Amino acid sequence: MKNLYSLLSGKAKSLLFFSVLLAAGFPLLAEVIYIEDMGFVIDLPIGWEVMDVTESRYTFNDFTGDAFLQLKMWPGDKYDSAEGMFDLVGQDIGASGEGDSFDFYGREAVFASIDFISGDFDYSGYGLFADGEDYDLTILAFASSAKAEQLADYLLSALDSFSLSPGLMFNPGPVSRYYLESYESPERVDAVTAFEGVAVEWQIDNHAVEASQLVIEREAAVLSDYKPQTEAGTEAWKRYYRMVYRDTYSRLDYPAALLKERLKASPGQTLSTEAHELETAERLLSWVQLFSYRRTGGSDLISPFSAAAFQEGDCDSRSLLYIILLNHYGIDSALMVSSIYSHAMAAVDVEARGAKIRINNRDFTVAETTDDVDIGMIAADMADPANWIIIPLMEKEPWN
Repeated sequence: MKNLYSLLSGKAKSLLFFSVLLAAGFPLLAEVIYIEDMGFVIDLPIGWEVMDVTESRYTFNDFTGDAFLQLKMWPGDKYDSAEGMFDLVGQDIGASGEGDSFDFYGREAVFASIDFISGDFDYSGYGLFADGEDYDLTILAFASSAKAEQLADYLLSALDSFSLSPGLMFNPGPVSRYYLESYESPERVDAVTAFEGVAVEWQIDNHAVEASQLVIEREAAVLSDYKPQTEAGTEAWKRYYRMVYRDTYSRLDYPAALLKERLKASPGQTLSTEAHELETAERLLSWVQLFSYRRTGGSDLISPFSAAAFQEGDCDSRSLLYIILLNHYGIDSALMVSSIYSHAMAAVDVEARGAKIRINNRDFTVAETTDDVDIGMIAADMADPANWIIIPLMEKEPWN
C-alpha cells in the first residue's frame, strides 16, 4: 500500500474543491489558488500547478517536476497535539527530522525539516503540522534529497505562500511566522518618525525587521531563477512584490494607526471623502519623499517595515510602504515597476490632476516617491505606460 505522502501520478480529473483566481484583472500566468471548502489561499511560485486532488488532500508540483507541495486535512480529534501529529505522521511515512513548536495564528503548530523515502526515492524538505479542534493540517514542501538543498528557498517560498484564510493573506506566512516565534523574546528599539515636523514615536522589534528582510532576500533568490523579459519572469516579479506586501502589511498596523491620527482633518475642517483621500495621499507622499535613499542586501530592497521605522529606502521600498499605508486607510493603490526605467512608483485611486494609468477600468493617479514632486507628476522620459508593469495589491477578490 502506498503511504500517505506517496507521489501521485497524473492530473486531477476534477477540481471541484478549487476556485482558481486570477490576480489583478490582467492576463496572468500566475494563479492564486483558493480552496473554497476550507478557505485556504495559496500563492505558489510561478509555474506550479495542481497535480492531484482528493476530498482531504491537495498536491501541487512545479514545472520541472522536482518540487512538490502537499496539504492534508484530518479530523480535528485525529491528533492530540501538533507535536503528536509530527511524531505520528513522521512514523507513518518513515520520516526523520527536527521540529520546533510555534503559534500559527491561534493553532498549536510545529515547523520541521524532514527526510523521508517514498517508493524508491529519497525526499527532503519542510513540514508544517497544525492542530485544531475543527481539523488538523499537515503541509509538506519537498524535493528529491539530491536537489532539496539547491531548492530550499523555492520550497520555503511555496510553504510560506499558504494562508489559513483570505484575511490572513495580510499577515506573514507560516515560515516567516515561525522564524519570528523562534526568538525567545522581542528585541525592542525606539523608532522616531518625523511627520510634518512632529515626532511620531513607537517601538519596533529588531527580530521582526530581520524576519521581514529574510523573506525579501529569499523571494529575491526565487525571482532570480526566472528569465527576465519573459511572461514567466514578469509574473514572478509580480509575485515577488505580492509576497513582500503580504509579509509586511500587518507589521505596519501600529505605525499606520499612529500616522492616521496625524492625518485627521484640522479642527473645523470638513472634507468630502474624495477630498480627504486625496489629501491623505498627498501628505503621505510628501513624507516618504523625504526619506534617505538607501538600498541593501542581495535584493537591493529594504523592507517597507524598516523603511517606516528609519525613514530610508529606495523607490520600490518607499512605494510599497506608501501603498500599504494607503490600503490601511481604505485607499486603493497599485505598484508600478519598470525594468526599462529601473524604477518603481505608486498609482493611487484618487481624483487629482496629472498623469494617470488605467487599472481595472479605473484611472489611477501616479505618485513618485523618491523626488519632491506633486502627486500626478512623472518624468517625461518615463511616461510611456507600455513600459510599466502594474501590480494591484488591494484588489477585491471574489471571496470578499
